[in-house]
Amino acid sequence: MTLLHMVKMASDTVKQQGHRSGIYKQKNKEHKHGKHRTKGEIEREHKGRVSVITLTKKQRKELNKMDRRHKANQIRRNKKDMVLTEKRRLGSRDSAPHLVVVMSLHNSVDAGAVTKLLRRDGAGGVVHQEQCVSGIADSFGLIVPRFKQRFIFLSHSTANMHSLLDLAKVADSLVFLLDPDEGWDSYGDYCLSCLFAQGLPSYALVCQGVSDLPMKKRVESKKALLKLTEVRFPDARVFPLDSDQDGTMLLRHLGSQRQRKLGFRSRRSHLLAQQVTFTPNSLTEGAGDGPTGLGTLCVSGYVRGRPLRVDKLVHISGHGDFQLSQVAAPADPLPLNLSVKSAKPGKGGDVVMQEGRDDEAPARVLMKADLNTRETLQAEADVDPMDGEQTWPTETELLEAEEARQHKRVMKVPKGTSDYQASWIVDDDEEENSEIDEDSSDDDEDDMMDEAMERDEEENSQGLDLICSCY
Repeated sequence: MTLLHMVKMASDTVKQQGHRSGIYKQKNKEHKHGKHRTKGEIEREHKGRVSVITLTKKQRKELNKMDRRHKANQIRRNKKDMVLTEKRRLGSRDSAPHLVVVMSLHNSVDAGAVTKLLRRDGAGGVVHQEQCVSGIADSFGLIVPRFKQRFIFLSHSTANMHSLLDLAKVADSLVFLLDPDEGWDSYGDYCLSCLFAQGLPSYALVCQGVSDLPMKKRVESKKALLKLTEVRFPDARVFPLDSDQDGTMLLRHLGSQRQRKLGFRSRRSHLLAQQVTFTPNSLTEGAGDGPTGLGTLCVSGYVRGRPLRVDKLVHISGHGDFQLSQVAAPADPLPLNLSVKSAKPGKGGDVVMQEGRDDEAPARVLMKADLNTRETLQAEADVDPMDGEQTWPTETELLEAEEARQHKRVMKVPKGTSDYQASWIVDDDEEENSEIDEDSSDDDEDDMMDEAMERDEEENSQGLDLICSCY
């Protein structure tokens, strides 16, 4: 036997094993060979029929990628223009002046020094009206021709918290005065907590006295002040206010910063009463010689927020709700009349103020209230005694309830028991009476059961007699 024959026999006897792939072999995904239907198959199945939903559904044009990009750019541009228009309109000629409330957060900081610096001519403004808000001595109207804006500044004491919160409701911006060393004291922190709880409008942080320090201590003071303020105002900037240039920068910041929207303010019309007069009514016939105490209150100010409606009620803080008789437009007490004088043709000129105020012009009536459609002052519905659905207690029931409350049952209860818990505790006398009633009721029930059983036996016996007689 040759060697070749022996190898052939060995290969026949031993079966060759197949290859097994290892764990690291790459496994590709199977090809998805079109299990879905094509458009042609769908059209052949429908045979021209259209579903009802497709007929009644509003057809929307699907935009391609470029059209979607253009649409997004247009929406972004419109929103940006809306924000810029709202920012530029505040304090301009066609809107209400920018109302700024100066507020001191430390006992050692004087708010009057800030308003005094802003009154100076070096800050770029022209004081047009002193004490423009009645009742607040440190208030003035400021016109800035450089920025074509007008402001109303007022400083109020932080001792009266309710008045401070009322001013913050209508203010466009708040100016917080900080101490260069401590920032704010404990009462200032309490004021900030109340303002944050109510809703904080746009604000600016101001500090005086930093520029008087040496250069080395000035940098350290700024860093320490920023570290203190970042707890309440993380992204705020502290403005120094020691010179006219600092005042100009503060005015620019107040006029150009973005306004924070408050929900309760944007949904309603509101104003700050700048001038208030009261005219008592004439004596009515038969009312005697004494005054009636009624009259007409005339409130003058700039309406902010939504347009004012004469048929709706108005709320005066601390006094209540009242009805309006009419809305008039008097002469603007803080006019912004600008004229441009060009020194050379083709170049911009300087902005100059013009005194064009006319106080003697009569007020123009805009709206008068309609007695039939205006909102009533009645807050509660009248009680109809003939209506059976109303369960209003009578005088007798009220007296009985008062007597029952005065003659209360005195009983000993464990220590710490409330009145509500004590009302559920039953006396021993009441328990005995209830046990007697229960025993008597049980005896009555037993007697009734015995009588019923005797009656059934008699009826059964009579029935048997009748049956037997029939058979």
